[in-house]
Amino acid sequence: MLDVVFLAVTAALFALVALVAKGVEKLGPEARSSSARPAGRGGDRS
Repeated sequence: MLDVVFLAVTAALFALVALVAKGVEKLGPEARSSSARPAGRGGDRS
């Protein structure tokens, strides 16, 4: 019986971590694609 409780608590913990991670991901800025940057040489900065 105790092993069933342990498995249930472990699954609930993973679900909680997944929910927190999704919420933190929504708080962050939108990711921009790297293809939008103009291609250039590394030394050319202005």
